[in-house]
Amino acid sequence: FFLCFVCARFRALSVSDGESCDTLLRKWHRKMSPSRGSSGPPVVGFIDMDCFYVAVERARDKRLHGKPCAVVQYPTGQRGRPDLRPEDDRWRTAGAMGGIIAVSYEARAKGVTRQMSGHEAKKVCPEIILVQVPTAFGKADLQIYKEAGDAVVELLAQKCDATEKRSVDEVAIDISSESQRLLSTVDFAELRCRAQRASHLADSALSKAAANVTRSEARQGHQKQQARNVSELADGWEEVFQRFATDLTVQRLIAGAVVVNDLRAEVESMLGFTCSGGVATNKILAKLGCGLHKPNQQTLLLPHAAPVLLKDLPLDRLPGLGGDFGQAVKHRFEVETAGQLLQVSRLDVMKHFPQRGEWLLALVAGEDSAAEAVKDRQLVKSLSNGKTFFGEKRLRSVAEVDYWLGELAGELHRRYQKQVEKHQRTPTTLGVSLSMEKESNAKEHLTRQQSINLGSSGSVEHILTAAKALVRRAGHLSDVVVLGLCLSNMVSLEASGSLTKYFGKAAENAGGSIEKFAKSRVKPKAQDQDQENLLKASFARAAKREAEPIGRMDQEVDEGVLAELPLNIQEEIRKQMGQMGKEPRAKKLCAEIVEIDA
Repeated sequence: FFLCFVCARFRALSVSDGESCDTLLRKWHRKMSPSRGSSGPPVVGFIDMDCFYVAVERARDKRLHGKPCAVVQYPTGQRGRPDLRPEDDRWRTAGAMGGIIAVSYEARAKGVTRQMSGHEAKKVCPEIILVQVPTAFGKADLQIYKEAGDAVVELLAQKCDATEKRSVDEVAIDISSESQRLLSTVDFAELRCRAQRASHLADSALSKAAANVTRSEARQGHQKQQARNVSELADGWEEVFQRFATDLTVQRLIAGAVVVNDLRAEVESMLGFTCSGGVATNKILAKLGCGLHKPNQQTLLLPHAAPVLLKDLPLDRLPGLGGDFGQAVKHRFEVETAGQLLQVSRLDVMKHFPQRGEWLLALVAGEDSAAEAVKDRQLVKSLSNGKTFFGEKRLRSVAEVDYWLGELAGELHRRYQKQVEKHQRTPTTLGVSLSMEKESNAKEHLTRQQSINLGSSGSVEHILTAAKALVRRAGHLSDVVVLGLCLSNMVSLEASGSLTKYFGKAAENAGGSIEKFAKSRVKPKAQDQDQENLLKASFARAAKREAEPIGRMDQEVDEGVLAELPLNIQEEIRKQMGQMGKEPRAKKLCAEIVEIDA
């Protein structure tokens, strides 16, 4: 009975396959610890890697350290170019080159920004070193950046109750148990000193100045995001010690600041990457604090500081309010900041936004109920990629569609093999999504799925054959402007083997070919519906962008690269590209590649 109980508890930990026994035991201890959750709200950290693409390149090439450098896209619209492997010479000094996607702080000091092309950066900073992203299968190859991001997540997970990978360079972490452990084993006076030496307070003068900037300034790295010395971190700490000396929540958060600082130091020591951090009682506030002071700094946001920080914070700095909904809220109530919205009566907010009013008010008040708990998500749920074809590059024959299905299948196969090798997981569903342009610029979107049994040794041909079959069932193809593939519904190899053993071929064809059109009358299961919606939304957005003007060739956007950047950077670059490309070109090039790990 005891062994059954232990096995059940271990399964409940949802750990990644291949973790060390030491890591399993630490998670077991945290899971069984009665202290977690018994002392108030959770302690949440947020980690944002500093200039991550550049950092990854510097870890691979020591010559880049301390020098102004940037990572650039590959030149799109040049089919047939040989692959550029990570180990190849990828420095670019002349010729065709893409736009900049990551800039070192040394280059930023010289005036280089992410909105520039490589050639423009050279004019502003002649000594800058430009490193092109690797390429494979006719698209950007982001594997080295993904693997580096995974290494960070795995390292953080060793001391966290939950580790939620938010993007390739952002992670939310629940550190409640580790914070409580420190409080129980280390003298609080020592924790106070360590936290003060490492952390800004969110309601300090420096933090309030950093918060009171526009969304655009926050994205670009405003002038208040600079390296600070220890003396500048003292602002406000003495008041905290006097007012909240016996507040257990504050004590746990102070311990959490020590935990985050230790984790950041370990990431730098073990992997060579610096990162910035935030600590609060929920991941929205922790992320907000994390963005106040960069690079290689951290911010502690205590409960009493949330109203102070949010008072003059522009509404579009908060998650969910940077788009159309945020604009609707500002227009309806004629407000610009979170503090101003809090002055609007609750009745008015609920009257105009009955579905989201409660969440909106909790968000601008900094309440924990506005944020979901940190989810222990270290592994991807699906592997997706796609390509958009502009203008004369649209696909008009089955042969052209088959060629690009082969490229996409080859890239997905490599990523699937990584899942098998590293996590002993395999996908069980293949999805195909395509968009065709009809008369009057109308778009027809089709999405189909079927079961697929790749096991541990599935081949590119296996994926490609199934993908071709799904496409054939779509009927006549013409003017394809978006084409995408997705491998989803990951299961352990053990579970996959059990299906094959007991059901044989029937497992692969269970329920027949599960064909899902955009306007299907049959409502799929929730999980399948979520995946289908993800595919349709991603490719519909890409198809919509097909009609938008694009700037010069050396400034075209590689969506394969953008898909891995934080959402705010993606939006910033797309906005700038749209401004640069107001004049339409007679011919549009194949310029967008989408790659998604969901």
